Amino acid sequence: MKIINSRILLLQHYLILCSLIFFCNCASQKALKQTDDNLASKALVKDLIEAYMELPSTPPGMSVAIGINDSITFAEGFGFSNVEKKEKVTSKTQFRAASVSKIITVTLLAKLIEDKKLSLNDHIHPYIPEYSQKAHPITIKQLSGHLSGVPHYSYQDKREKRYYSSVEDAMDVFSHIQLLHEPGVQYKYSTHGYTLLSRVLEKASNKSFLDLVNENLCKPLSMNSTGPHIISNPSADMTQLYGFQKSSGYVKITSPEDPSYKWAGGGLVSTPSDLVKMANGYTNGFIRKDIVDTMFQTQTLNSGKETGVGVGWRQNWDIDNREVHEHAGSMEGTRTVISLFPKDKLSIAIMFNAYGVGRIEETAHMLALPFLTQSSPRPQPKGSAKLNVTVNGNGTPILKKGDLILDDGNNRFILNAGTEEEVSYQLKYMGRDYTYALLHPHGILYTELLFDNDTVTGKTMYYGSPNISKPSEKQPLFIFNGHFKK
Repeated sequence: MKIINSRILLLQHYLILCSLIFFCNCASQKALKQTDDNLASKALVKDLIEAYMELPSTPPGMSVAIGINDSITFAEGFGFSNVEKKEKVTSKTQFRAASVSKIITVTLLAKLIEDKKLSLNDHIHPYIPEYSQKAHPITIKQLSGHLSGVPHYSYQDKREKRYYSSVEDAMDVFSHIQLLHEPGVQYKYSTHGYTLLSRVLEKASNKSFLDLVNENLCKPLSMNSTGPHIISNPSADMTQLYGFQKSSGYVKITSPEDPSYKWAGGGLVSTPSDLVKMANGYTNGFIRKDIVDTMFQTQTLNSGKETGVGVGWRQNWDIDNREVHEHAGSMEGTRTVISLFPKDKLSIAIMFNAYGVGRIEETAHMLALPFLTQSSPRPQPKGSAKLNVTVNGNGTPILKKGDLILDDGNNRFILNAGTEEEVSYQLKYMGRDYTYALLHPHGILYTELLFDNDTVTGKTMYYGSPNISKPSEKQPLFIFNGHFKK
C-alpha cells in the first residue's frame, strides 16, 4: 500500500511540474510575442516619423513620447534642435508647450480640488477681488472650459515687451476689458482666462503659480524638464525656435516673444516624456478617478448645447472610435499636442520647434495606432489606378483627377498629375488590414484603401479637435475610386 501511495504522490508531483512548465512556457511565449509586437510597433512609428521629417514643410525638429500602463514605451527625438549648429533633438530636448500649458494648469487644479483647496463651482471673485467685478459672476469651471466671456488676445491688450514678474502683474494685460458675453452663453477660447485661473490657484493655495507647478506636479511626477520659459536664461536643453518664410523655408527666430504674461495658458516649456508622465497621472491614481471623470466630461452652454471641452481637456475619438482626451498648442516657434486614450491607458505627446503641422491630433492618433492594435497585415497589390477624387478640404466638395501607385516602399497618391497643380503624397502601409498613413504637409493622416477585383476605393480623414460627434462620421478630406491595374 505504501509503495502504491508513493507512486501516486510521485505522479501528482510530476503532473504539477508538467503544468508549471507548460504555464511558464505559455507565459514566456506571450511575453516574447508582446516584446516582438512592441519592437515592431516602435519600428513602424520610427519609420513614419522619419519619412514625415523628410517633407520640406515639416519643422526642423520633432520629439515624440508614448506611454502605456504608467511607463514610457517610446521616447525619441528627430531632426535638429539647432540647425545652424547641427545639434540633434533628443528625448531630453525642451520645447515651448504653448497651449498644452493649459493641461498642466488644469492638472494642478485637479490636485487642489483633491486637497479641498477649492471647488469647480466656486465663483472666482472671492479669490481675486483685485480683478474688477464684471457684470456677471464667473465660476472656476467656466474659466477652465472657455465659457467665462474673458477675452482672448485682442487689440485692447496692454501687453508690454518685458518680463512679467508675477501673475498679478500679468493680469494688467487684459483685466480692464469687459467680458465678451455673459458666462455660459458662448464658448470662446481664452488664454487670458487661464492667467486669471492661475491667479485663483495662487490665492487658494497661498503659493505662486510656478511654485505650485513645481511642488504639486513636477516633483511628485518627476517632470524634471517642465517649467517656465525664461527668455533671458534658457535651459541648456531648450531647442532653438524657428519660423517659416516662403522664400527661405524655416529660419531661426532671433527675438522670441517673452511668454511671462501667460505662464498658465501658453508660457511653459516641457518635453514629450514629461507630458506623458502627467497624462499617465489620469489613469494611475495620481488624480482621484471621480475628479478625472469630471474633468473629461464635456461642459455645456446655458442652452444645454455641448462644447466638446471639459475642464481644459478636449473631447475626441480616433478613427476607430476610441475615446481620446487631448489638447494641442501652437505659438511662435512651436506646435504641440498631448493625447490620452484613457480606456487603453495610453498617452502620446508630440512637440515641434516651429509652428505648422495643422493636423497634429490626427498625427498623434496615427502614431499611437500601432500600440493600440495588433498587427494584421494583408497582401498588398502592386499596380496603379486612375482615380476620381472628391476633395472636401474647404467645405465645398471639389472633383479632381488623381493617380494611385502602389510599389512597396514607393506608394504614392497624386492629385492633378501632369499639371502645374500636381501634388504627390507618400503612402505608408500600417500593417493593419487596409490602413495606410498619408504623409501630408499638415500631418500624418489616416487613409483606407479597399480592393474589389479590379476596383479600388478609399478615403483620407481630416478632423482635428474638439469634436462633438465621432470623426468616423465626418466627411473625409479625400474620397476616391478607380480602376486598379496590377
